[in-house]
Amino acid sequence: MTERQRFGGKKVLVTGAAQGIGRAIASKFIEEGADVLLTDLNEDKVEQTTSALRSEFPRSQAIISARCDVTDEGSVARAFSTAVDQFGGIDILANNAGVVTLRMTEDLTVADWDLNMNVNAKGVFLCTREALPIMVGRGSGVVVNTASQAGKNGAPLLSHYCASKAAVISFTKSVAIEYAPTIRANCVCPGIVNTDMMDREYAWENEMTGEPIASIKARWMSGIPMGRFQEPHHVASLVAFLASDDASEMTGQAVNVTGGMVMY
Repeated sequence: MTERQRFGGKKVLVTGAAQGIGRAIASKFIEEGADVLLTDLNEDKVEQTTSALRSEFPRSQAIISARCDVTDEGSVARAFSTAVDQFGGIDILANNAGVVTLRMTEDLTVADWDLNMNVNAKGVFLCTREALPIMVGRGSGVVVNTASQAGKNGAPLLSHYCASKAAVISFTKSVAIEYAPTIRANCVCPGIVNTDMMDREYAWENEMTGEPIASIKARWMSGIPMGRFQEPHHVASLVAFLASDDASEMTGQAVNVTGGMVMY
């Protein structure tokens, strides 16, 4: 089997797949031969992305989409039912759906806290819980969760987001211990990735502090030894590696893709 087809026959579900990192993850698995179910809260957008990927990869494997609110048990159950109905099961779950807001801790609202915790942490829990019995029944499986370097380091304006991503890392480690050796579970911890989400963060910080966006970017860049922000495909490549047999001895890990901004 060529590297390009190392996921031939594998069944993959990706959350938050309509754009950004999620789209890149879905694209990577499709490129390498997997049947992929793209899910997202934005049904129209994920359908558009799925249609675009079908055109980009006119192969025989299935590329389908479904709406999924990762914070809602019923919605998650329906998305996984679609995967079982269409694919017969799931081999790989990429928990990527996520949100972020910026606010000083003293100004945090319960709504801010709950939004970040519900999507970033509860969503990973609900989707993983739904996937586990399917994978156990198949005798194997891999879960790869999108955490963040923010789950390892604190950051101003992001205490609630950092807490939610730290929860993802700890949850992943526990799942890895509970379900080894049948199922592997790992995290990717992206750094500063060029996505629409990051553009919103620059704008929010500018609005809150008055610091020019160019200055914000330069300040953040100064902490990256590689001297560049990451791209979605960098994260997707790491997700694919962790999901592959090349990473067969890796479980419970939180692996950075930060250009050296975080090194532990």
